[in-house]
Parts: sequence; structure tokens; C-alpha cells
Amino acid sequence: MRQEIVSVSKAKAKLLTLVRAMEEEGRGYILTKDGEAVGALIPIEEFEAYLETHDVLQSPSLMKDLQEAFEDERRGRLWRRNKKGQWIRVKR
Repeated sequence: MRQEIVSVSKAKAKLLTLVRAMEEEGRGYILTKDGEAVGALIPIEEFEAYLETHDVLQSPSLMKDLQEAFEDERRGRLWRRNKKGQWIRVKR
């Protein structure tokens, strides 16, 4: 995602233009006030991805599951479903 720095006052004046560019081009904006970053205008997909990542990082049980999955992958213990929906071991 490309990002641009925009002052809050400029963003206020050009909000519709910024939103259109965000939707059409996937562009993001860092909003500043007196030269300091105070917020961001980003596509909803990016925002939802940030929220999901935050939720995973804040959940000890999800982090444990993720670490176990990485260890399984590293050791070659991989599974997938076949066409009948049954779990089968992936052969390397």
C-alpha cells in the first residue's frame, strides 16, 4: 500500500478525493497535525487485517497454536483434506 502524508486540514478539505484514491488505488494516508502523525486513513481491508493481527498477538492460546503450527511445518508434519473431506498427511 502506497502512503502519503497529509495534514488534517488538507484531508478535511479533500476528503472525498482521498477516499476515492484510497478505494481505487489502495492508497493510504498518514494524517498530521502541526507536523506530528495523529492518525491514518487506510482501506478497510488493511484495517481489518491489522485488527485480526492484533487479536492474534493478544491471545496467548492463538499464539501457542500458531507456534505449534510453525513447528509442525518445520518438521514436515503437514495435513490437508482430500476430495472426500478426510484429513491426509502431506508427503514431501
